Amino acid sequence: MTSGGTIRALVGNREFRGMWIGSTVSTFGDQLAAVALSLLVFERTGSPAWTALTWSLTLFPPLISGPLLGWLADRFPRRTVMVVCAWLQAALVALMAVPGTPLWIMIVLLVVVLMISSPFLAAQEASLPHVLPEKRYDDGVALFGTSVDVAQMVGLAAAGFLVIGAGPNLALAIDAATFIWVAILVQTSVKHRPAADPLGAHRDPEGPKGAFTLLVTEPRLRSLMGMRLLAGFAMVPEGLAVPLAASLDAIWAVGLILAIEPAANVLGVAVLFRLVRDPAKRERLIGPLAILSLAPLVMFVLHPNLTWTIALLVIAGMAGAYHTPARSAWMRILPDAYRGRAYGIGRAALRSSQGGGMAVAGVVAHSIGSVTATIAGAGGIGLLLATQAAVAWRRARARNDTKAVVI
Repeated sequence: MTSGGTIRALVGNREFRGMWIGSTVSTFGDQLAAVALSLLVFERTGSPAWTALTWSLTLFPPLISGPLLGWLADRFPRRTVMVVCAWLQAALVALMAVPGTPLWIMIVLLVVVLMISSPFLAAQEASLPHVLPEKRYDDGVALFGTSVDVAQMVGLAAAGFLVIGAGPNLALAIDAATFIWVAILVQTSVKHRPAADPLGAHRDPEGPKGAFTLLVTEPRLRSLMGMRLLAGFAMVPEGLAVPLAASLDAIWAVGLILAIEPAANVLGVAVLFRLVRDPAKRERLIGPLAILSLAPLVMFVLHPNLTWTIALLVIAGMAGAYHTPARSAWMRILPDAYRGRAYGIGRAALRSSQGGGMAVAGVVAHSIGSVTATIAGAGGIGLLLATQAAVAWRRARARNDTKAVVI
């Protein structure tokens, strides 16, 4: 991702190091918890449907809590928000780990834990511009995102063995311990800073709507959001991984197809940050890379074999590295007092686009009877929207490069 010297400089920053280690370890623990709870549900119900429903629940709470609770990261000191959220999550997951806890209580606790994660992540994301100097900010965001991707992949890969070997209750207890570690790390390493928009200091009668209005009216923010939401099209192959592998007579390749996107994205970020050191130049590449992330999907109209399928998905996944500089630019453009709320809205929108894109693709593939045509169609539509968003981003950036956001 970045040079050894850059990584040493980032890790040498006490505040960044505390949040980075805590986030990575917590992400690993969350994979243990997700697999453990799914196993418990299956053991107690014997129902694949209930097991799948429990897993799907992990997608929905942030859609609600992001827009509704993101304001906490603006109205209260962000270190306080992170610490309180981490302790609450530790306590709730610890209750889930108690042997014999009724299944319905565990599911309710899971939903609450996931909802609490929204203000924590909003506070964490909004803190990074203050924790890191300007010249290290993009590198820090890249390291954060890459580490989370790796922790998710490693966590899911190891979770099955650990949960089966240690038992689901112990796995949940380990996840609770990771939240305690996060709370302590943040409390001891991150500096206390006053709230960006303290209670009573700025009366905003629109509440979260004020942040939403800013996101849709400021041209740079709007075009960046549009390019981030293209993930709904880019994730279609992942959502159709099973039928895609079956159509290739290679059902064994399902795991490989699912792993390509995150692995290729990590590689793409590494190449991008290695070859392009200047943040301004990376910002200029956001649009072209967004287009490139969808163009390979159009080639599925040719019904590629497994080798070409992997090659096309690797190219698309590597180009998806544009999300990292887009995320940095988006947060940098936002006024500090709006960062928490805006992050909550943006995260909910991104999750919605990803989940909605995969769901719609599944319906379309079933209706037309062709997985590859569905992927090609998603790529074609996404390519048109990506081109429009890239042009809008270029124009907005040219007009406003030297101007501050006016609220």
